Amino acid sequence: MTVPVDRDSSASAPRSSNFILGKESPLPLVRTLFIWDFDWTIVNCNSDEYIPSQFLGDEAIVHKFREGLAKHGPTKWHEIVASIINECIDEGKCTRGDVVEAAESMPFLIDVRGALGDIDSTNDGDRGDCSKGGDDDSQTKLLVGQAIVSDGNDGFIGAYLKRNGMRNYFSHGIETNAAFWESKIGDFNENSPSGGKNDNIADNESNNTTCNERLRIQYHSAKYGGHSCNRCPPNLCKSQVVNDILSRIVEIPTQSSRLGDSAMQQPYRPRIVYIGDGSNDACPALHVLNENDVLLARVGRKRRDPNSKSGAETDEDAIEGHGKHEFHPEMHYHEVEAHGAVNAFPILSTLRKAEKEGLHPKCRICVWRSGKDLRSHVRRILDETKRAWVED
Repeated sequence: MTVPVDRDSSASAPRSSNFILGKESPLPLVRTLFIWDFDWTIVNCNSDEYIPSQFLGDEAIVHKFREGLAKHGPTKWHEIVASIINECIDEGKCTRGDVVEAAESMPFLIDVRGALGDIDSTNDGDRGDCSKGGDDDSQTKLLVGQAIVSDGNDGFIGAYLKRNGMRNYFSHGIETNAAFWESKIGDFNENSPSGGKNDNIADNESNNTTCNERLRIQYHSAKYGGHSCNRCPPNLCKSQVVNDILSRIVEIPTQSSRLGDSAMQQPYRPRIVYIGDGSNDACPALHVLNENDVLLARVGRKRRDPNSKSGAETDEDAIEGHGKHEFHPEMHYHEVEAHGAVNAFPILSTLRKAEKEGLHPKCRICVWRSGKDLRSHVRRILDETKRAWVED
């Protein structure tokens, strides 16, 4: 079940994994930065729909979302998600712990999970070759880094990553909307990011709840004062976030430079590999990625009944209803679209629409339909990164 919607934001202050008291920390220097979407990319479902469906079923979820959209409008998606979860808690259909367990169990493609691990292990295998400088001013430059940019929420995402051993994979942050449990009634501290009790749902160890607690989702783009992009939902512009990540990647000063006054940290622009499926994933491809970068765009149709699945899935189990056309992952995206493969994942059709408006992506575009396709692309890019390092 998919409910198309144009999501909006509120004025709430956001939280990200690298955002502390209004000051964001610098990010490590890497040669290649892999930036991941989450829904239908890292997991093989829509997390906002999957989790409440575990307590209500698909038919009821369709009704709840339609009812919420009709009442509140299409710009209040995250409020509707939180409202449905809170209603389930009030009616005794789930507890706070059940919400976390549902997030932990979201389905994923085995080879997508493998690709994430391949990237993470690259630095372990090559760290010894990445040292620059002498004994007194040596520094370690990682070959690769990873980040998540998602308009989901960090509660659902964080619970999934923690359960599946991937919480430490993302050296360059998890940039998304923030989810909190907070008191339903009582005094609120306006200086608190959430206004009151604000346990993050993925980090809280007890996950016990009463009907006096409420899930609340804060919006990410408020930390930038909003955005004016008409391609992204107002709660988060992925181009804005990717540019922010890039602005925080700096050259670490060597020991000798730290002793002098003239050396300053210099901005560094790694190669970006962006992996996604949605229309808002097209935004950074159009506005941020350059000729040296790569977009790994998911094509094909979403599987049927994703909310009835959990845990690891093979490509054969998960990829359904593709039709009779065959295509190679290296085909140009115009050819893929001509074959009729873009019926559900909208990223390529969004790029095509932008081209008709005179806006063309500069980056290289490769398509993937299965976890094996994606992992093959990732391994090739990792090999390219290692060769470039040796040649330097």
